[in-house]
Amino acid sequence: MAGTRKAAVAVVLAALALTATACNNNDDSKNAAPAAPAAPSSAAAAATSSAAATPAKVSPAVYLEQVTQKTSAAKSAKVTETITIGQVTMKGQGAMGWSDGLEADLTMDLTGSPMAKVLEPMTGGPKVHYLYTKDAMYMGLGGQMVQSGGGPRWLRYSKEEMSKASGGSTDQLQSADPVQGVRTLIASGKVTEVGQETVDGKAATHYSGELAAADLIKASGLGVTQEQVDRIKQNLDKAGVTSEQVDVWVDADQLVVKRTEQADTKAGQMNVSVSYSDYGTPVIASTPADFLTLADLAKLSEGGSGS
Repeated sequence: MAGTRKAAVAVVLAALALTATACNNNDDSKNAAPAAPAAPSSAAAAATSSAAATPAKVSPAVYLEQVTQKTSAAKSAKVTETITIGQVTMKGQGAMGWSDGLEADLTMDLTGSPMAKVLEPMTGGPKVHYLYTKDAMYMGLGGQMVQSGGGPRWLRYSKEEMSKASGGSTDQLQSADPVQGVRTLIASGKVTEVGQETVDGKAATHYSGELAAADLIKASGLGVTQEQVDRIKQNLDKAGVTSEQVDVWVDADQLVVKRTEQADTKAGQMNVSVSYSDYGTPVIASTPADFLTLADLAKLSEGGSGS
């Protein structure tokens, strides 16, 4: 039984490294610690649908600052997203909250992605369940991993491990925060109002901006240290990202209803589309009782524990 467990753990560690490479195209990945599993990532973003007309004589930046205040006060929402990087496509849905740090309960469908087969021994299928708490991310385990691993249903990834894997970002889920998404657009200093459009059958005002790498660093650096900003810059350089197109749609209640991101990376073109609905929805993302840590996985892989 120990051999089976050890083999399953080896698959887990290999899969973690592969998902990081697919998303970051990091040539130094062989020397890096196992990176966070593919989850709603830096690209993983924010939105939904409804109408909004910018008041006369108010600049887009000023109006969008009002949007951040209204969206922040809403505290939570249901999320639906599609993330494409090169030939890899991931789809997710669930709920996230931002009233006191970021929390989320999300399920990603990797069907059609090369990662689906690689992750299947540890997840039991192409769908992966993620819980984000204030201090960690938990990935649901299944299949061979649960059968041979003695029962733990979750793999814990601490905030520090997430930060190391994501090149200095303090929280991988920040890119899916609708408030942070709008502030990133404002920080570029280049936001423009495109006009009225229909999103999911509802009227909304479309805002757009193109962020150069320097703008992305400035926006990401809000509230983080210079060392972390330097690591973000390094991560962008390795991914080959020089600029990013960001679009948001806002409804009549001044709530973000949709956000998209587009950028060229070494791994291929990245396209992210996230929709928000049901603002104020409850988000249940409590810490699981049964989980493994990366240190536990390392010990199991070396045959240091288990029977």
